[in-house]
Amino acid sequence: MTRKLDRKPEGCKLLRVEVEVDGGFLRALRVRGDFFAHPEELFEAAESALAGQELSRLREAALKAFSWPGLRLYGATAEAIAETIVLACGGEDALQTS
Repeated sequence: MTRKLDRKPEGCKLLRVEVEVDGGFLRALRVRGDFFAHPEELFEAAESALAGQELSRLREAALKAFSWPGLRLYGATAEAIAETIVLACGGEDALQTS
């Protein structure tokens, strides 16, 4: 199932997240918005690293992926991105029952 969420967390620019969820796992992820990430290759690697991640562990995995050394975010934080991904996947309640 594909889900999309546009969100502007406090202190951040717009985050636009598209996820594909299947059977309790994140199958695909795309994070876009009004923020910048440098280098882009590390940001894309962080997105790719989450494919196949179990939803019950998604928040911590996303936080770790978007906090990689050398990855700089301007207008967003790793915490805001991780939270938005979790919400796009069905929110905290959905993760507790997966």
